[in-house]
Amino acid sequence: MKLISFRIKNFRSIRDTNWHDVAHDNITCLIGQNESGKTSILEGLKAFYDGILIEDMLRSDLSLPQVACKFNLNSSALEKKLDPERLYPQIRKKLNEHGTVTIIRKWEPDLTSYIAVGGELLEIFNAEEEKRKSSEIKIEKLIDKTTEELEKATTAVENVSQELNEVSQKLLEKQEIINELKKTSRSVFSRNKKNPDKVEAELAKEECNALDKEKEIKLNEYNEKTTILSNLKEKQIVHDKIRELQSEIRQLKDELAESMDRFRQISDIVDMYPSEKELRAAEASRENYRIEIDRTKEKLNSTKKQYNILLQAAENVFNNMTFEESYKKSMAEISRHENFMGPKEMGEEIFKLSPRFELFEDFSSLLPNRIDLEDILTGNTAVEGYKAAINFLVITGLDYSFFQQPSSRILKQKIENLNGELTLNFQDFWRQNVGKNNKIKINFELAHYDHTHEEKSGKPFIEFWIKDEAERLYPKQRSRGVRWFLSFFLELKATAMDGEIKNKLLLIDEPGVSLHARAQEDVLKVFDDIKEHLQIIYSTHSPHLIDVNKLYRVIAVQRALEDDMNSETVVLDARSLKEATADTLSPVYAMMGARLNQQEIIKSFNNVVVKDLATFYFLKAILILTGYNEKECYFLPASGASSMPMIINILIGWGLEYIALNFGNDEERFIYNKLRKELFDNNVDQANIQLLHFREFPNAEDMFSTIDFKRYIIHVREGITVKNSEYLKDNNHSRTVLASNFLQNVTRGEIKPEDLDEETRDNLNMLMRKLSEMLK
Repeated sequence: MKLISFRIKNFRSIRDTNWHDVAHDNITCLIGQNESGKTSILEGLKAFYDGILIEDMLRSDLSLPQVACKFNLNSSALEKKLDPERLYPQIRKKLNEHGTVTIIRKWEPDLTSYIAVGGELLEIFNAEEEKRKSSEIKIEKLIDKTTEELEKATTAVENVSQELNEVSQKLLEKQEIINELKKTSRSVFSRNKKNPDKVEAELAKEECNALDKEKEIKLNEYNEKTTILSNLKEKQIVHDKIRELQSEIRQLKDELAESMDRFRQISDIVDMYPSEKELRAAEASRENYRIEIDRTKEKLNSTKKQYNILLQAAENVFNNMTFEESYKKSMAEISRHENFMGPKEMGEEIFKLSPRFELFEDFSSLLPNRIDLEDILTGNTAVEGYKAAINFLVITGLDYSFFQQPSSRILKQKIENLNGELTLNFQDFWRQNVGKNNKIKINFELAHYDHTHEEKSGKPFIEFWIKDEAERLYPKQRSRGVRWFLSFFLELKATAMDGEIKNKLLLIDEPGVSLHARAQEDVLKVFDDIKEHLQIIYSTHSPHLIDVNKLYRVIAVQRALEDDMNSETVVLDARSLKEATADTLSPVYAMMGARLNQQEIIKSFNNVVVKDLATFYFLKAILILTGYNEKECYFLPASGASSMPMIINILIGWGLEYIALNFGNDEERFIYNKLRKELFDNNVDQANIQLLHFREFPNAEDMFSTIDFKRYIIHVREGITVKNSEYLKDNNHSRTVLASNFLQNVTRGEIKPEDLDEETRDNLNMLMRKLSEMLK
């Protein structure tokens, strides 16, 4: 995986950097004044990787930090790491659609942290959580409704029960009357006489039949309402359990917050450097609270799980399923969902594939004067210079078996050959001389302790030297600059050559502050040499550590209020450099003015100022495509059209000639008119000598036909019905990256003049004809 962009929140002076891309060629440079926040960005990225946070890194309002990083995806490695059966279908689909993933590290009040996925993947998880919350709200409403229905149902059952009792009593009374009448109806009457008791009994029997029917109706009604009441009581049981768990969750959250507050308070005491006795007591108390925090978190998670099971079961219960059946079904469903990775588990797994973020410490890798071979074999990292010695062996390709050569003569010859190779490699980057032509050399030797070292007598050690024509000195006897550069060279080259390190991101704060200007440029040379093997983000004030031909590497860091170093940090990428202050951009401006007679950026004449880096890349490519070589031409990119007058004023101050090239968009038309007025008092004839307004096209990319634009710049096949520049803006494409890639393809010969259609060639040739008329 490779870092694409980052976002840091609530870290020292940083409130929110917003998202910023790192350079696509693996070298990103942070520029800005002291106290602007450059180091905070590096430390924030380091904290993202190792999770280590100290109180000093918190903002004064104690808001908790968050650091998010977006990476590209290695699909094959990801497939090995993530079991597709444990991913939600929507997650699997999203991973297949996009080649990137966002990971966030968030800190909690006790300064512990956790990692989770972010971006679109987190949105999917959040959608699942929203469904759960919607279900919870629905259940809450049903619970409220059930409470009302339960009261009504209880009253209804009581009323029906009373009515049933009354009917039963009446029926019983009638049955007793019938029984009495049956006794008296047995007396003998003449056939012609009518028996009155028998008549009355018949009437009573009819009434009994009617009461029987009424009782049956009431009994059915009673059974129906009792069933309803029973169902509602079962729902009430769920209601009571939900309320009970909600109360328990609130209580556990309160306990957790209280424990975390106490933990923070005790941490403050520890950081105040109390007496040793107070320190031990505070540390013991802090550890107890940490244990309590972990225990409470575990209990809280368990209770939340029970709550979620019950909540899901409740929905089924309210759909008239029995509680027992519903609970079993809910447990099975929750268990199924538990098998899916959550945002934290998934984040942790993907994080294992991320680059290793390492902060380069200037003198942690200093080469020692000597190191025992035994210490190297046993991996004694505590010994002085161990890391540098290992770096040295990695670069030279040595292992222990090398030193087992039985022939002393052959071994010395091999060492001499390796010393020569290493020196040449080092001198490719370190261009400084001791004197006029005396270049330093890096040597090592295998030696053995003599009798003066009783405990080590006869044991082998490696000895290191930094030589020149005049003298042979140990590393510690050399200047700070040489020692730093050698440490830096060994560390970076060894890292790049280490096959076990699949990907790594090196964070470097102010590299080479002790180096001469030319040596600082050598640092950039080392960066370029290893950039295919690892990513580098470094901060600098030095103009010699900035490549003005590659300003897309630059991220500007400054305070929101220029005169208030307590204001929050603002971060500006290469596309927004026009918003940076002059002090922030001073290294860039300084580099543009450094050694004018030795670089091809600025010359005494034929300097063509253009609005930005993207235009600069397109025009450099156009020079190649048109084959123009009649006159020298040096394009100078500003950081936006509004910055062009400032660049021109600098050139005027240096006494250098210039041409300002503006295209036909509104912003550049305004700048053209501004320059014509301020520099030439609207004298068109004089202005036309130094100001070229290419009105025909809004931007440089508009000179390419739609077909060539799609084929060689944007690489799409869809129809484009607007101007090329409008298409880039509408689709949020980076002009700088596209233009840089286009220039690289042209430079490598992958795009030739004959590949372009007639419309494009005519437009490019027309531009160069107009420009050539102004060049000297």
